[in-house]
Amino acid sequence: MAGLAETCTHVGALLFKVEATVRIRGTKTVTDEPAYWMLPGNLKKIHPEVGHKIDYSTSASQKTTLDKKIQAEVSTPARRSCPQKRKIPPANLKDLCPLLDTLLEHSKAVGLSGMEKYYTLFTHKPEQSIMLPKSLASLYNNMQSHDLSAILQCCEKYKDVAAVTDEQAEAIEKHTRLQHKCSAWYECRAGQITSSTMHAVFATSLERPALTVVKQVWNPGNTVSTVQTKWGVNHEGDAQKAYIKIRARHKNQKVKSCGFIINTDFPELGASPDGLTTCDCCGNGCLEIKCPYKYRTSCIQQAVDANDKNFFLQLSGNELHLKKHHPYYTQVQTEIFVTKSNHCDLVVCTEKDMAIVRVFPDQEFWEPHLQKAQSFFKNICLPELVGRYFSEHTCTPASRET
Repeated sequence: MAGLAETCTHVGALLFKVEATVRIRGTKTVTDEPAYWMLPGNLKKIHPEVGHKIDYSTSASQKTTLDKKIQAEVSTPARRSCPQKRKIPPANLKDLCPLLDTLLEHSKAVGLSGMEKYYTLFTHKPEQSIMLPKSLASLYNNMQSHDLSAILQCCEKYKDVAAVTDEQAEAIEKHTRLQHKCSAWYECRAGQITSSTMHAVFATSLERPALTVVKQVWNPGNTVSTVQTKWGVNHEGDAQKAYIKIRARHKNQKVKSCGFIINTDFPELGASPDGLTTCDCCGNGCLEIKCPYKYRTSCIQQAVDANDKNFFLQLSGNELHLKKHHPYYTQVQTEIFVTKSNHCDLVVCTEKDMAIVRVFPDQEFWEPHLQKAQSFFKNICLPELVGRYFSEHTCTPASRET
């Protein structure tokens, strides 16, 4: 570029600037610039209007509509109009009943609690108080000076004293669920032959019963807490949790605590298992937990291999079984028949190991035990409860039990 005043140079630079500006502006998007509103040139004033009255049709559709009007054609303007409201008849309860009944079946419809037809289903129905039968310990009649035949004659009127209704049996079970932690549990067991005393009752003589057995039955609260029993009580909860965890694969399994259970078919007997179990695959069962103090630090296999005649498990083939002659077998069978269970799961737990031994009903074993227990109740328990006959007279020592 030539020129003494260098004007051409400035003009050239300006042209480069203009070209660059135009090029850069062409690459910007709408969002690169500040927002702005473009008002229509022919719109001078905006009037507010209700939404459904605003014409949203395009100018093209407006022109088409106008042309049709000019040509006298009937047409509907392209305008959004408010649809006419349907007249809905007022609802009544009769029409809604099918819907409300379905709602009640498939959900907890609390809203129905305010309706006359349904409110009774949501009100609390107070349970009818069931009169618990008196403890058998209340039969005492101060007849120590009488002979056995006179006391037995007096006991004839009490031959059905242990009988309870299904409702009473249920109330006793609920009332004693704390078991050894509540006094009612001891009161209800007084005079009853329980699963824990059943073995001793079967072993003793009806002609000369052992005094220790008699006292165990009529006064179950007179027990001494030992290191062994404390150990079992303290570890029972942990054993039950482990049992539930192992049985997790059972469908719909439940384990619940229970109180003193009386079977109305033979009410002289009762049982307090450590729990009642149920699942879809195994049905109803009961639970008994044993934590042997002697083998608390051993594996169960070590206890079995020790050939301890007092240990209650034995190995048969590759499976553990409960020894039939052991008192625990009598206890478990009593619990099965009293609770009407399909089986009893005996849980044996140490600090190192746990085993579950399933025991099934043994009818051949049970029948003579039940017969002996009922005879013991009639001929030994009742005279002791009414007149303390055996406590006041010489009985066979425990060592002479047959």
